[in-house]
Amino acid sequence: MKILGISCYHHDSAASSIKDGFIQGAAHEERFTRRKYDSRFPFKTIEWLRDTYEEWEVAAFYESTTYKQFKSDIKKVTKAEPVLVDHHSAHAMSSILMTDWEDCAVMVIDTVGGKFSTSLGVYENGKITWIKRFRYPNSIGLFYSAATRLLGFKPLSGESQVMAAAGYGSPKWVDFIKQKLINIQDGDYTLLHDFSRGVGAGVLDWDIAASVQSVFTDIVLNLANWLFNETGKTNLAYSGGCALNCVTNTHLMRYTLFDDIAIQPASGDAGASLGAAALIERPLWESAFLGYEDYDHISADEAADKIIKGDIIPIIHGRAEFGPRALGNRSLLCAPINGTINRLNKIKGRENDSWRPYAPIVQDKEANDFFTIYKNCPNMLFVADINENSNFKTYDKTARLQHVTGSQAYLYKILEITRQYGFPILINTSLNAKGMPIVNKKEDLNEIQLFN
Repeated sequence: MKILGISCYHHDSAASSIKDGFIQGAAHEERFTRRKYDSRFPFKTIEWLRDTYEEWEVAAFYESTTYKQFKSDIKKVTKAEPVLVDHHSAHAMSSILMTDWEDCAVMVIDTVGGKFSTSLGVYENGKITWIKRFRYPNSIGLFYSAATRLLGFKPLSGESQVMAAAGYGSPKWVDFIKQKLINIQDGDYTLLHDFSRGVGAGVLDWDIAASVQSVFTDIVLNLANWLFNETGKTNLAYSGGCALNCVTNTHLMRYTLFDDIAIQPASGDAGASLGAAALIERPLWESAFLGYEDYDHISADEAADKIIKGDIIPIIHGRAEFGPRALGNRSLLCAPINGTINRLNKIKGRENDSWRPYAPIVQDKEANDFFTIYKNCPNMLFVADINENSNFKTYDKTARLQHVTGSQAYLYKILEITRQYGFPILINTSLNAKGMPIVNKKEDLNEIQLFN
């Protein structure tokens, strides 16, 4: 069967294609339109998928409130039969499909999906059954987004900055939040304030960030532990926008009884396009490199040589990553040297928020020498503790680590060379200018002034 999955109209517009149990491609619309957080119907992504592959029989969509508009727009690009699926089921399946599990516990947490903000359930016999669901606006995703705005960042995009800022503060407001704003009970939470109206816009406060992050983590762990006890399942599939919080994800791995946790690297609504298609027919997962294919034709030897000399190298190699985080195919790479990091801050437009940490990458065979790892993950969805002998440092001694395997031969070779010259760890950050999407094609590199 040939299936098209669609996300659009809210944020993270995207399209995904599955044929006969294999994922042909998946990409954010913003990568093609060059409009960050593009929410429009993904005409450009569908055009790429159709021109690269072929037509579809079914077009799956997950939002009932805009399904009528979807049926109108989908007719403009394909004769595929439109099908409506449950929003949170699409999120859940996007993580389930990454595994070979026949059964597992399922947790979806976002701001809102349909009528719901949190869904807890089980996957058995090819079917997702919801056991407990929380209706919007009783939403911890909404709580986190409101705090994001309070701290001076943009909701639905700046949440990762709150998570990073939390590492600089002390969670001294936790008791206040739990007494005045959120009631937490076993397997349950209730917001005591209508966060859909926000709590105002303010400025960055390390301690508020740390407190919000701490309470958020407490709630997620509480829900996960309840789900474990309720279902008896030893594996957890977790998705939704909140599943991109790698600090909380690591606590899930460390402090719950689940043996393993699967998280879709495109856990936001973009990934739900893939999950929606997968609800029709579950495909085989190979990697997150599902996007547009392009090459800058810089050899691994040349790239490594420049990095060793202190340069910052743009990498465009192979298929783009699906999801918000660069995993080495659309990345800026450099050595973790103070002077180089200062130049990197300029490229990334971070002069005014240079406190934001960068992510390290290291070969899998070297990773345990420099980091204490709680979950091996090539998709930057968990954090690791930094060992004393590491030349990579952060304020709170943790890092969103990407361990690179031999399957990424190009990146692995760069690291193999730099390792021999004293740089086993490199910095990897997304290849984009401030306010722009990650580079998709070679010509998009013109957006970054230092490289045009």
